[in-house]
Amino acid sequence: MGYDVERFVGYVNEGLLCSVCRCVCEEAVMSPCEHVFCRACISAWLSQHSTCPEDRTHLTHTQLRPLYRYMRNDLMQLQIRCVFHVHGCDVINSLESMHTHEAECDYSLLTCRNTAGGKYLCYRCGCEVQVCRRDLEAHLNVCEFGSRVCLGPDKDTHACITELRTELTLFRAECVCKVEELRCEMESRLDSQRRHMVQRENLLKNEVEELKGQLSCVMTDVCVLLAAERSRRQDLEKAELEKAELLELLKEGHRQFTATATAGEGPRKAGPRSLTLDCIKRKSKEVTVI
Repeated sequence: MGYDVERFVGYVNEGLLCSVCRCVCEEAVMSPCEHVFCRACISAWLSQHSTCPEDRTHLTHTQLRPLYRYMRNDLMQLQIRCVFHVHGCDVINSLESMHTHEAECDYSLLTCRNTAGGKYLCYRCGCEVQVCRRDLEAHLNVCEFGSRVCLGPDKDTHACITELRTELTLFRAECVCKVEELRCEMESRLDSQRRHMVQRENLLKNEVEELKGQLSCVMTDVCVLLAAERSRRQDLEKAELEKAELLELLKEGHRQFTATATAGEGPRKAGPRSLTLDCIKRKSKEVTVI
């Protein structure tokens, strides 16, 4: 997760924003397609995907590289407020040096040293107050847990360590019970998910078999249609051949008739050839209709 944009003073270039969390990049890295990410954000993304979250191009961990120098310089020079500004810190510094300031900031929150298991080991309870670094000493002076002493049956011989070991043993037993409960719960969830996945797998198999059956019917229909189309084309080709033959015979008869008429033989009674020509013409018309 990057730095909240609202913490920065002045303009922040959008090219320095993480493409996943849309905050200013923390430990910035860049992809080959020149998109910028927080290292933690892109690592979490790539644990579930293998593409760039911005343009969906292929991307792996090994392809990530540091920012260009000028981009890194621009990023480090951004002016940012201290993370403890909500507690009163007014410091505004460059991003590069802000980590050093925050580690020593007077407004950083510290937990009281008089905690359980701290100075007085025989007490399981302790002070859980968090105060600013600059107010810690003042708190310690008034902390009610700071002046406690061992209140065992006999403060001079009270075995605090023995009591602590007993409490530690009980705590370990409680942890074992909780771990066992969590294990049983996780196994129950896994079994439920496994049954759900098996049911889902069976449904998918049935759907696949149904689709295969439908595809087989479609392929059968296609084969029947293709066979009918081939038969129709063969019939058409045969009819065209017959038509061509009849037309050729008709032309030959017409030429012979023309030659006879030209020779001056005059009209004569229709003979077998004329009848043949009439049959050829009728056949030609029939073929044409087909």
